[in-house]
Amino acid sequence: MFPIEASSFAELFANGQIAIYLGISVFNAILLFYASLKFLLVLQQCGYKGRRYFNWLYSRETPYRSRLMLLCLLGLLFSMVLSMCFSALIGETSAQYIGFASQLLFTVMYIKSESSVNAKVPLKKTKRLVRLCISYFAVLFAFTFGVIVLLNYIAFAVNSPVLALLRYSVLCLIPMLAPYLLFLAYGLNEPYEEMRKKHFLRLAKTKLDSLDILKIGITGSYGKTTVKEILKTILSTKYRVMATPESYNTPLGIALTVKKLDSTHDVFIAEMGARSKGDIEALAKLVSPQYGVLTGVNNQHLETFKDIETTKSTKFELFENLSGEQKAFFSTDNDASVELSAKYDGEKYFAGLSGEDNLVTATDIVMDGRGMTFKLKIKGEDAVECSTVLLGNHSVKNICLASAVAYKIGLTAKEIALGIGRIQSIGHRLELVPNNKNIIIIDDSYNSNEDGTKAAMQVLDTFEGRKIVLTPGLVELGKMESVMNLEFGRRLAKHADIVIVIGNHNSETIINGLIDGGMDRENIKFAKSLNKGNEILSEILKEGDVVLFENDLPDNYN
Repeated sequence: MFPIEASSFAELFANGQIAIYLGISVFNAILLFYASLKFLLVLQQCGYKGRRYFNWLYSRETPYRSRLMLLCLLGLLFSMVLSMCFSALIGETSAQYIGFASQLLFTVMYIKSESSVNAKVPLKKTKRLVRLCISYFAVLFAFTFGVIVLLNYIAFAVNSPVLALLRYSVLCLIPMLAPYLLFLAYGLNEPYEEMRKKHFLRLAKTKLDSLDILKIGITGSYGKTTVKEILKTILSTKYRVMATPESYNTPLGIALTVKKLDSTHDVFIAEMGARSKGDIEALAKLVSPQYGVLTGVNNQHLETFKDIETTKSTKFELFENLSGEQKAFFSTDNDASVELSAKYDGEKYFAGLSGEDNLVTATDIVMDGRGMTFKLKIKGEDAVECSTVLLGNHSVKNICLASAVAYKIGLTAKEIALGIGRIQSIGHRLELVPNNKNIIIIDDSYNSNEDGTKAAMQVLDTFEGRKIVLTPGLVELGKMESVMNLEFGRRLAKHADIVIVIGNHNSETIINGLIDGGMDRENIKFAKSLNKGNEILSEILKEGDVVLFENDLPDNYN
């Protein structure tokens, strides 16, 4: 009756059962691996941080645990019923395999349904991900095989015909454990990953210290990538510049960029991001920048920082760790930036549209559908005419800040103006999207925040026509999230004609804010996903409309 005896594993090899167990384990591991791709994606998007991963997993808005439970329940019921129905006809062992096959079928159906939902940001096929996938598959295989052997052993030990018949049905519960088995694989890999990370950081630090190069660190709650790209473009008119790509603002992101540095480069610009106290200090010690730039501080990432004072002190870590020829640059358009500048005793410069002691400011700003023109004024220099494809006064503020750095490095006002004219649109940051219809599409879908939404509304107001906004709201604001999204809804009501609220995460709060702000209920739409939102948009879109995509939450919010 029992395929395995507790007293001898040798018989397992003799009668071929071990091959069947191994085959079942491999096949089950393959299916569970593909059923877990969403969990792999979220773990990667959470920066391989366990706390963020489990916050997502246990969020009320995360449906994946309940979907796995449904998968397990269906598989368990069908497996038990089929095993009992077929046992009298074809024997207990064969009936068990037929029962378990139903679970595999349900798993295939689950994988197919999940694969139809496209990830906003697909899995990045890094070496770390490959190592994690190998470890995860090994854990799935070992766990499945172990459970099979254990169930057979228990069935033999207790001599229960019912348990012997239904023991494979218990395997149908394994999918519920997939998110935790993934984290177990992550934990097994982590010592090696940490050792590898320290090795790469040591190499990067050694290389940076050996090069005769000007190093610039840029931090802030917002605008880091934009200021970095602007500064890189301006400096490139005269110097050979290397900057961290896209939003690479972590130690490993910087270390990967340093690998491409060589002695022909004149300037290295490092974007420095943070989610907790000490993050900027670690980055600053890695890079040892001579110049530090603060774009501004707001309530972005309060979910991890907890309070604004911690955010401020973390951003200021950059200026506490400058080296060599130390120069600090602060925006006067942000109160927290001005406040932190007072704490810095070294050589410092100010830039922006506010304040009276700016090294660089701008006047006569004119904006249209093609971009902006303005006069850039550097203290002690004649004003120069500038034009850019960027939109919004906040873009001019960013240009002023980058221009102040460029001027102190050695560029003239005319060289800076030339560089400003070469600036390209920054992807997903109030970017005008070309289209073959008589509509205006503005893509501001990257990581929006309170200051960013205000800038977006200002840009929206510069265009004629009916304004339609698609947004999931603001996230990572901790206890302030509901308050800020309520205010965001009120703000939207004053500037937009139609709002399509995306996803459940902030929908109720935003809709309440829109109603409080005076928007008619018929002009407020709801869509469960961006794809559904685009379907609603296509139904109501008319010639002459202006469409703004304001923020787009990553997959760990969906």
